[in-house]
Amino acid sequence: MAFLALPLPAQTAQNAGTTFTSSTELVLVPAVVNDKSGAHISGLKKENFSLKQDGKPLPIAVFEEVQTTAARLHRSVGEHGTFSNVEPSNIEPGSSDYHRLNIIIWDTVNTTIADQANARIELLKFLSEAAESGEPMCLLALTRGGLKLLHDFTDDPKLLAAALRHSQVNNAPMIDEPLIEPGQFPASNELGFLERIVRDNLEVQAELSSAETKQAATITVLALQQIAKGLRGLPGRKSLIWAGSGFPFSATSPSDSTCEPGCADNASYTNLWRLLNDAQISIYPVDLRSAAPADAQTPGGVRPSDIGDRQFDTDAQAQRQRQDTDSMLQLFAENTGGKAFLGGGNLVPSFRQATQDDSSYYMLGYYVGRSAKPGWHQISLTVSRKGAHPRYRNGFFLSRDASAPSARQDIKLALTSPFDFLGVPISVTWSGRDAGTSAGKSTMKFDLVMPASFASVNESDQNHMVVDIAAVATNLNGDVVAELSQRIDSHLKSDGLEQIEHNGMTYRNGLQLPPGEYTVHFVVRDSIGNRTGSVAAPIKVAP
Repeated sequence: MAFLALPLPAQTAQNAGTTFTSSTELVLVPAVVNDKSGAHISGLKKENFSLKQDGKPLPIAVFEEVQTTAARLHRSVGEHGTFSNVEPSNIEPGSSDYHRLNIIIWDTVNTTIADQANARIELLKFLSEAAESGEPMCLLALTRGGLKLLHDFTDDPKLLAAALRHSQVNNAPMIDEPLIEPGQFPASNELGFLERIVRDNLEVQAELSSAETKQAATITVLALQQIAKGLRGLPGRKSLIWAGSGFPFSATSPSDSTCEPGCADNASYTNLWRLLNDAQISIYPVDLRSAAPADAQTPGGVRPSDIGDRQFDTDAQAQRQRQDTDSMLQLFAENTGGKAFLGGGNLVPSFRQATQDDSSYYMLGYYVGRSAKPGWHQISLTVSRKGAHPRYRNGFFLSRDASAPSARQDIKLALTSPFDFLGVPISVTWSGRDAGTSAGKSTMKFDLVMPASFASVNESDQNHMVVDIAAVATNLNGDVVAELSQRIDSHLKSDGLEQIEHNGMTYRNGLQLPPGEYTVHFVVRDSIGNRTGSVAAPIKVAP
């Protein structure tokens, strides 16, 4: 194995060449500012804005009015033998080439079977109406097995509709509908029998509910982490349209430092908010639940609340659950600067709102001193223009944990993601074939190229750079057949620092593979900057 820097065109990744200090941390706040009609107010200046953290005014250190482009991100998927996660020119800071990104999630984990049918209809209707929009969007499905990419970013929604029609996902929800169903009761509707059936069902449901909710929450948190980590490398605001029946968490703010009974653990929940903040992802939850009758009845006209000694009231319980879900959808929208769409089940207004919000907005930033306590901090923003209505994320999560997130966790997150991570721009080319050291195998050589300033360098610690590299090859059945990993932990000398900053680095190595067809996932993690890039490259090894 060898790695070396090559003379590449000078390009700069987001947060490139970061010099870490011990005194401050930059918090970025994307702000959508509309008039009473909902139109963007342009031409505002920094002095028109006032920012507060926890009620205390703060000076605005970063200010920009952002105009985005609908141009689709370009990836190299085999052109000239090169595979890349995203062209580095797409993420040069300081350029006005901010991309609009509309990510649509079809949530089958937290949505009942009945509501999933409605969700599919609404999605197809939406994609039909959005056919001429020209807006770049991708379609993901959240399933029991995690995120599934139904179609990558495209400006042709018809392709997304076709992918949705042909999708075969495990759509059995984790959060099941109530176990009392029409046709379950005998024609006689004997109250004693009904009471026993209902009580037994509710006892079983109560036993299963906690485990199912925790599993659904774990899957949901993992999916949101993958999206946040994957898109963090692109500057600016990103819109995430979440179509389903809600999130499997309690309606608690991140400031409460708890998410029971939903989350697998509190650390996952608080880390999720931090990742969403860092990635500047705004969530637009779309409620696709079916309307609940105000006076639901069992067959024969017997209300569940009239059964037995009235130990429970199904209608009231359903109403409380619906209100709790509404609160959670609102919470995710408000804490990320998005907007919740409740009760309508119509994706078109949410898409229009998300696209409009991302077209033009203001990016503000301020520095947080070291005296600020870890945890959730409230953000408030006012605009001195009459009739201006700002919308922004109303807080951020500050972590003082000096230890970096586990490299193993981040790499695993990228390897199991259905899409490329964009935090570090990378490209890979298959460069040759040698005889393998094991019988029946060949060493398939590759060049993994990282552009200028791909990694953060801590200049205060003798130009410290830490880069983790991993490659995993899987066959057509998804079985791992070869893998490698290496950490490059170096204190760069002046010439090495200049090489990394201006030319980047090429990592050369090889994987020993038997004859067959494989997909190789490459991951590069900038451990000091906490950014990750990944790309998949297929290869066929002839006998």
